[in-house]
Amino acid sequence: MSETDDRSSDPALTRQKYDLLIEPLREVARKNGYALAVHGSLARDIDLVAIPWTQVCAEPVCLAEDIMAKAKEINNGIAFQKPGEDTWWFVAGCPGAKSHGRLVWTFHLGGGPYIDLAVMPKRES
Repeated sequence: MSETDDRSSDPALTRQKYDLLIEPLREVARKNGYALAVHGSLARDIDLVAIPWTQVCAEPVCLAEDIMAKAKEINNGIAFQKPGEDTWWFVAGCPGAKSHGRLVWTFHLGGGPYIDLAVMPKRES
């Protein structure tokens, strides 16, 4: 299996990656002014939702970049967007693709589970 292959559906491996990543990724989210929640079954991927939590928080793309960098640091240097996911639309979080202005990124962890990150939009108050 290549590092870009995500055919794995091993829930045990997904859970192992989740256990390794979740607390450091939550800390990254906190430092950026977001709460980070988990949803989904953890069977094939790690579905995360970031919710703006403080009055001042980072731009969603900055949060996504920080989360990918932390995942890469923890996951033996492997966390990336697949070739073709480097266009402005993917880098910007696929604006317009999801309901309620939600932005999304996928970070591949190499030959198995991956992170699906959804970031809820900030609202100026």
